[in-house]
Amino acid sequence: MRPRTARQRSALANGARPFLKPVAVNSHEARFFKDVLASLEAERPAMSETQRQAARAFAALAVVQAQMHTDIALGRTVDHEAMGQIADRLSRLSRQMGPPAKPQRTSLRDHLAAGGARP
Repeated sequence: MRPRTARQRSALANGARPFLKPVAVNSHEARFFKDVLASLEAERPAMSETQRQAARAFAALAVVQAQMHTDIALGRTVDHEAMGQIADRLSRLSRQMGPPAKPQRTSLRDHLAAGGARP
């Protein structure tokens, strides 16, 4: 079976849209989800489809965790068992995605040759 081009894949699968259905993208939750997902994708540029799905699950759970942290700060009661489970799942998803790519290090000579400013 030949791989499908980005044009033949769904907007969600090819990364053109962050959500399956229309979402109020200006909500705090949607922006945070997209920010976390973008950070994960930037750290791991060559992710497989499985790793991409793990990143999406990680971003979704990060939103839930942030909501729980907000509730704690506001003095509301939260399910501490659920918080622990979310933390465990985030850790497991992080391992599933693999370590972030190491940043490219350049020598001072290369940096200056590329027009970079002297530190």
